[in-house]
Amino acid sequence: MDVTERTPLMVNQDAEVKQEMSPVGLQEFSFKTVDRRKKFILVCMGFVNFCACCCFSLLAPFFPIEAGKKGASQSTVGLIFGVFELVIFVSSPILGNYISKIGCKFMFITGIMVCGTCAILFGLLDKCPDGSLFITMCFLCRSVEALGCAAFVTALFAIIAHEFPDNVITVLGTLETFSGLGMMVGPPIGGALYEVGGYGLPFFVLGSVVILCGLLTSYVMPTIEGAKEKYKGSVFTLFKSPIVWLTWLNITVGSISIGYYDPTLAKHLEQFNLKTWVVGIVFLICPLMYALTAPLWGYLGDSKGYVRAMISIGNIFCVFTWLMLGPAPFLTFIPKELYITCIALGSMGFFLGCSLIPSFKAILIGAVSLGMPTDIDTYGKVSGLFNSSFSFGAFLGPTIGGAMVDKFGFPWASVGIGALILAGGLFMGGYICIEPKLPEPKVEPSAKEGINDEVKIEVKAEVPT
Repeated sequence: MDVTERTPLMVNQDAEVKQEMSPVGLQEFSFKTVDRRKKFILVCMGFVNFCACCCFSLLAPFFPIEAGKKGASQSTVGLIFGVFELVIFVSSPILGNYISKIGCKFMFITGIMVCGTCAILFGLLDKCPDGSLFITMCFLCRSVEALGCAAFVTALFAIIAHEFPDNVITVLGTLETFSGLGMMVGPPIGGALYEVGGYGLPFFVLGSVVILCGLLTSYVMPTIEGAKEKYKGSVFTLFKSPIVWLTWLNITVGSISIGYYDPTLAKHLEQFNLKTWVVGIVFLICPLMYALTAPLWGYLGDSKGYVRAMISIGNIFCVFTWLMLGPAPFLTFIPKELYITCIALGSMGFFLGCSLIPSFKAILIGAVSLGMPTDIDTYGKVSGLFNSSFSFGAFLGPTIGGAMVDKFGFPWASVGIGALILAGGLFMGGYICIEPKLPEPKVEPSAKEGINDEVKIEVKAEVPT
């Protein structure tokens, strides 16, 4: 059987294809046509993604103020925010390595419950004494919450690859919409609840909702077949593939760019004398565009299959948005107007979606090209690496972004971020030119409980970029 980037990564020999096929030979993904079991899985993951992302982002409007009252400096508050991504960066590959021993569903539900519990505990921290004890408890609570987040997100991506192998990017893009919406509505919900009931109410309400999600998911979500397979190898095996290295680089620089403007854009917008609520709307432009276009990029990635090309082109075009955002000092013809900033942010969300959404499947392709079996163990490793690389960039973005703005100013710092993104896109483009065809190992998927007689998959040379 010929396998390309557009072909399912798992094949069931006895499965009869009854659905309408797309022009490239894949089953068109539709919520209406998937079976009831997979519908339950999709609904659970979408609802959990939305609620959890609301919970993670709710503290942005008020926590820095409250922490300042308790004796925490702004740099310390930044570290409290940053430690969340740092813990995910470290823990995700470890969790992905052992997902076949722990079990997908157990890791997913446990991670959700830990996140909700830590959110509620975070709402009690205003009762702590001021000073070092308050700061220590903030770091501790936020770090444990990050472990829970790493667990459920790593399991979520592995479940997607396991249950929807021929529509990985489409499903991932759809779930990214729920995540993006959660990150957008979390701060206003948190701010509103803070105004109504003070510091603790936002955490108590959304933490309880997340715990309720975990309880409902444990009851509703079906058992994930093959989730107890034998542990094999290490996540670092993936780095033997050039496409994995380059995809890791592009994910990292993409998430650096997202994290960069969070602590720096507000000060840049001061020149326009905007009201606070208008600044908040400007901040929503990039994630809103990313969330709205994620399903489109997912569909294109699965149906057309040009995964590497999408990563390269998305990052190369994204460079122009960073030159507009400053704007770049050497582009004197670009006016320093608010509408230019808004156009740049909207275009940034659009092109980052093009580069980031297909990246999970690119790592999967690299794993298959190395001869790794298409089973839950491999999916766990891929998921852990993807989650870790994104969090690594999200941690570096605010850290280096603030330092670059202090040293060079916002326009030149934005040019520097654009240069990083350009490097990632050009490296991937160069790889496509040097290696237009992927390797041809034979991969024999491991036997799975409840799945009949899977056939060997041979990765042929006719692979689109």
